Amino acid sequence: MWARLFKGPRSYPMIVAAAAAVTGLVVAAVAGLAGGGDSLGKHTAVVVATQAITPGEPIDASNTEVRQYPALTLPEGSVSALGGGEVASAGIFPGDVVTTARLGGLQIGNRTEVAIPAHTALPSLEPGDLVDVLVTLEVANGLGNPSQATLVVATDALVTHTADTAVTIAVTSQELLPVASAVIQGSITLALVERR
Repeated sequence: MWARLFKGPRSYPMIVAAAAAVTGLVVAAVAGLAGGGDSLGKHTAVVVATQAITPGEPIDASNTEVRQYPALTLPEGSVSALGGGEVASAGIFPGDVVTTARLGGLQIGNRTEVAIPAHTALPSLEPGDLVDVLVTLEVANGLGNPSQATLVVATDALVTHTADTAVTIAVTSQELLPVASAVIQGSITLALVERR
């Protein structure tokens, strides 16, 4: 078909025109991706770190800003606004979108709030309850065969808030990073220690 189409004295201009059309389509597609375009979803306001934020450090306007990104490029749990008083439950790098997995709650005495997603193993809890936080990890035994090990990463953590999507607990500064790492891995279990 191509041989018949481009045969004859006018074949060269036709080839050039066809090549230009194809190039235009490619450039338009690339530009659409680079600019977000409708193919990546509507632009959404999200909180982005402007500098490195360490676990336990306050998250506010001094180290974040709101930017617009295509919805389909955003990580799960992206935060669109800060309520005030939040702290980092895990390290956040410059340019990272702040997510609920790395966003702690308020500072309560010497403890920091961390949200535990509801898809983890959660008993029926109420604010004021005390829980132990356990994480299950994949490990290899001496023969190289995979197995699981369960570790306690926080004890007597205070339940401060419960919702359909998450339970918020307050842990010590020493427990904050291990608990945050367990949240990111999605392998947390909460064990009720005392009901108040």
